[in-house]
Amino acid sequence: MIREALSSVARNEALGGLISRAPIARDVVKRVIAGESVDDALAVAGELADRGFWASLERAAPTVDADDVAVSVFDDYAALVEAVASAGLGGVCEVSVFPESLGVMPGPGDDHARERLFELARLASERSVPLMVGMGPAGDADLTITWVEALHAAGTPVGVTLPAVLRRTAADCERFADRRVRLVKGGHRGASAVAYSHPIEIDKSFIRCAKTLLRGAGEPSFATHDPRLIEILESLTARYERPRQSYEFAFFMGRQEAAQERLLAAGERVRVYVPYGPDWFERLVGGLAEQPSSIAAALRSLLPGSS
Repeated sequence: MIREALSSVARNEALGGLISRAPIARDVVKRVIAGESVDDALAVAGELADRGFWASLERAAPTVDADDVAVSVFDDYAALVEAVASAGLGGVCEVSVFPESLGVMPGPGDDHARERLFELARLASERSVPLMVGMGPAGDADLTITWVEALHAAGTPVGVTLPAVLRRTAADCERFADRRVRLVKGGHRGASAVAYSHPIEIDKSFIRCAKTLLRGAGEPSFATHDPRLIEILESLTARYERPRQSYEFAFFMGRQEAAQERLLAAGERVRVYVPYGPDWFERLVGGLAEQPSSIAAALRSLLPGSS
């Protein structure tokens, strides 16, 4: 595997040099990653807003294995919230954060991550920048849900990402049906008692959860690149008489762009997920779980010897 073959520093240096010499590879990366800085991310968010899209910005964080790394990531996120607010993009741009990026580790790391998440949520609320709490494969579902509920109880509005692959998500969708929820298929894996393993089961779970959210009073966000699921979702929104703009479709940057444009032209709200940061390569590899074909093609184009 690529991630096993190269260290983080060596990998990024090697690919950085390759990209600087390969215009095609550089263009591929620009299609799926905003860049390394907050300014890069804001430029992409502003361009999307001008075209009628909404955006979700994620600071692509490294694997957090030390508290000083988590502190640095938190500082970057705080700067991102301030930058989004200062740019006047809070109405169409949210910030997405994974709790494990803020220090979810064994022992006292949990407390530190909770403190940072709550502080980031407070800052985002004060600056009128929506915050979406993610749930990555390394995240703890129970812990994430507990923290989100505590934030809601404290009057701090945050959204939460729920993965359809987990069996518990049907109940979580009922619980948060009046809140902002982003529904994803999810990259979690586990025992059959915890997670679905067959793609058909995951798709069925996604549709069941979508129905629950559309019956609720919240603002659901449906994140999928599956054309069949998108078609079903369009039918469901009509069946439940959901007015457009009371829900949204979400896509990763650079993927299913024709579908993005079609939905936008039809009057739908379309949000584009925009990762950025110095650890962009690890985020690019992470996208393999969600969209293996297009991301694999992007990765192949970056490797020496590719045609």
